[in-house]
Amino acid sequence: MEPFGNVHRVFASEDRHLLIRAILLGFVTCLGIAGAGAFASPLPNAADPGGVAARPVVVGAKLEQTASGTRLTLVSSQPLSATPFALEKPDRLVLDLPEVNFQLPAHTGETGAGVIKSFRFGLFGFGRSRIVIDLSAPAHVASVVNTPLLKDLGTTVTIEFERLDREAFHELAGVSRAFAPSPQPAGSAAEATPVPAPAKDARPLVVIDPGHGGFDPGAMGGNGEVEKTITLEFATTLAAELERRGHVRVALTRNSDTFVSLPDRVRFARDQNAALFVSIHADTLTSSANVQGATVYTLADHASDADAARVAEKENRVDQQAGLDSGENDEEVVSILDDLMRRETKILSVAFAQKLVQALDAHVRLNKNPLRSAAFLVLRAPDVPSALVELGYLSSDADRASLASVQWREETARAIASAIEARLPDRPAAAAAAQAN
Repeated sequence: MEPFGNVHRVFASEDRHLLIRAILLGFVTCLGIAGAGAFASPLPNAADPGGVAARPVVVGAKLEQTASGTRLTLVSSQPLSATPFALEKPDRLVLDLPEVNFQLPAHTGETGAGVIKSFRFGLFGFGRSRIVIDLSAPAHVASVVNTPLLKDLGTTVTIEFERLDREAFHELAGVSRAFAPSPQPAGSAAEATPVPAPAKDARPLVVIDPGHGGFDPGAMGGNGEVEKTITLEFATTLAAELERRGHVRVALTRNSDTFVSLPDRVRFARDQNAALFVSIHADTLTSSANVQGATVYTLADHASDADAARVAEKENRVDQQAGLDSGENDEEVVSILDDLMRRETKILSVAFAQKLVQALDAHVRLNKNPLRSAAFLVLRAPDVPSALVELGYLSSDADRASLASVQWREETARAIASAIEARLPDRPAAAAAAQAN
C-alpha cells in the first residue's frame, strides 16, 4: 500500500479526516514505525464542528535502543502530555495521559528494547489513558517531546528513558508513591450506580461484573477476540434478561470499555448491599486448544487444583498490570480473605455455584471439572455471596464460535438468570435486612 495513495481522493472530497489519516499513515511508513495499517474509523480533527476537542488518536509506536537508554516514539493526531511515575516489585514506569484512542496492532509492546522489557497501553478511566512500561533495568523518563509532523496534521511524541542505579530508582518510586495520581481511576465502579429503582423497592440487587476493560483487555483469541468485549456483551445480555423477568434489580460494575480495579469491583457490591455478585470472564490456554467449556469458581484460601490456581493468579495480577501499587495492601488482603471464609457466605457462594453448574449443564458445554475454587481477589467481599464464571476458552475453536453467537449468549444468560433467581432467597441475613430497609 502506498502511504499517500488516498490523497487525491481526499482532496477531491475535501474530507479532512481522511487527509489526516493518509498523511499520518505516510509518516508511520516512512519512519518505520509499527502502525495500525488500517483504521476502524477516520482520525478526528482537533475539534469537531461544535468546537469540542476530540480524543488524540495514536496510530504508530516504535521502540529503539539509544546510546543513553531507550526511546519510545508515538505517532499521534495531537500533541500528548504525560505524567510519569515509578513503581517497584516489579520495576515499572507509568505514563498517565489524557484519554487517547490507541489504533495500534494487538501485539504492540510485547517485544522490548534496551531498558524496556515490554509495555502496555489503553483506557484507564473516563478522560484518562495510561502506558505501563515493564523495565529490564532501573530507569526514569528523561524527556517527553512533541514534534509537529505538518501544521495541524499530526505529532510525533518522543519519550526518552535513561538508566538509573537501584538506589536512585528506589528513591524515585518512593516519591512517586507519595505523589502519584489516585489509584482509583475516574469512571470506576465506585462512581457507578445501579439501574434506577423505586426508593422502597425491596427486590434483591444482583451485581454483574464484566471482567477486565479499558486498559486491561484480558485474554486474546486467535482470531482477534478480546475478553473485555466478550464479557461486557454477555453481562449486558444477562442484565437485560434479569430485568425482563423483573424479580431482581441489576447493576454492572462497568457498562463501557473502562478499567475498574479489583478492590473497586468488590467495594461497589458491598456499598450497594448486593445480594449476589457474579463476575464474568473468558479464559485462554496457550498450551492446549483441546480444553474447552464453562467453569464456575468460588473463593478459597487454597486452590482446588493447579488450573484454578493459575486462573486466580492471572486474574489477581490485573491491578499490577495496570500500574497500581497494591503491594502495601498484602496484610489487608490476607485479613479480608480470612474473613471471607465466614461460614454463612462461603456456604451460600458454594450453593449458588453448584446451582449455576446444574443450570448451565443443560444449555452449554461444561469443562471436565466445572466447579473449582481459588483465592480470587474479586470474590473477597465478606458479606456478599460471589462466584466467577469463565464462559469458555478463547483458545478453543468451539468455545470461540459459541461466544460469538447471539443465540448462545441469550440461552446461557437465561440459564444463569434461572440459577440466580433460584438461590437469592437464601442470601445472608445482613444483606436481606439491608434490602428490606
